[in-house]
Amino acid sequence: MRTVHPCIVIGSYIWDQDRVPRDEFQARTADLNRVMDENGWKAILVYGDAAEHSALAWFSAFTTRLRWGMALLPREGEPRLLISMSSRDVPAMKLMTWIPDVLSGWNWESAFDPWLARFAGDATLDFGTVAFEAMRPPLDASLRKSLGHRFRLHAADEAVAAIRTLRPRERSQIHAASSVVQTAASAFIESWRMGAGVEGAALKAEHTARMMAAQDVRTLMSFDGGRTLAPYRGEFAGRDPRAALVGYIAVKHMGYWADAFVTGVARRNLTIERTRAALRAMLALVRPDVAASELHAAASKALSPGALHPVLGGSVGHRLGLSLSEGGEIRGDSQHQLKPGEIYTLQVGTCEDADGGALTSAMIEIKAKGYDLLHLSPAPDIR
Repeated sequence: MRTVHPCIVIGSYIWDQDRVPRDEFQARTADLNRVMDENGWKAILVYGDAAEHSALAWFSAFTTRLRWGMALLPREGEPRLLISMSSRDVPAMKLMTWIPDVLSGWNWESAFDPWLARFAGDATLDFGTVAFEAMRPPLDASLRKSLGHRFRLHAADEAVAAIRTLRPRERSQIHAASSVVQTAASAFIESWRMGAGVEGAALKAEHTARMMAAQDVRTLMSFDGGRTLAPYRGEFAGRDPRAALVGYIAVKHMGYWADAFVTGVARRNLTIERTRAALRAMLALVRPDVAASELHAAASKALSPGALHPVLGGSVGHRLGLSLSEGGEIRGDSQHQLKPGEIYTLQVGTCEDADGGALTSAMIEIKAKGYDLLHLSPAPDIR
């Protein structure tokens, strides 16, 4: 499910050293060094852009607000950060990362040569790369031109993803983001109950999250009784007393994401009952090492004879973190199991011709024995 990415990203993105001190990044770099040693790589290049920068933020603390950024993390020597912003922006951007060597990549056609000069020599060197599949072709071509025959690039995405386990400080930050989205989701449905239309209710939810220092807020809402989800239209019509409220909100707080569905209905119906039963069925099974496919099967059975809501794209959940989707999709053909320490959003819903659609969700942290519930979707207004 895709939300609309804002044109201008606002909010405070300063590296908070009280919450995530430098020693946290030293530990992450030590794990990365082991990956380089195992593969014979002299450095790893980590790319990120405004739409997706999970790995870049994890290793550098730098959140890309505009265009792109790239970290050069060598096995020996100091790291460097190249950002696609003008040199006048560099002093401000240095406050967002623990890496002291921040360079402007505004003129990126010529930016890579001096950046890689430290590796000058006769031998061909091997580099690992992360998130290069998201790089725009012109930028990729410019980088490879600078690399020439001096370096060989190797996709390191899987090897690096394997060491990115959630640490206590990260879990604390995601818990804080969960509290923000829970409050915003409650404001979403409460505003609707008080007579606001779907867009007015969504705007109230966004304002609530912003007042709690959310860095980014993404909302979707339904204009057709929960059958589809869409961004703002700018109409801000009043509430239709016959229509249900169905919406989605995700917030980024201190770099980490949390999300929730909201559904408000004026009368009890099978759609909302099956949706809530499907979420309960998944939660009843959640434990360490449970198969993701087993959770999907339980949700599907509880929805029967209804089908999974089409906006979910066949998935009933995934991991959350520095990205809105950190992987771990819960699908019928998923091969993985849930592991202690992981944080998931569980999402389920269905749509009926007569009643329209309903969606609900929960955020959970997998523990050694069972799970901790971070938040549930606010309860629908059923009479």
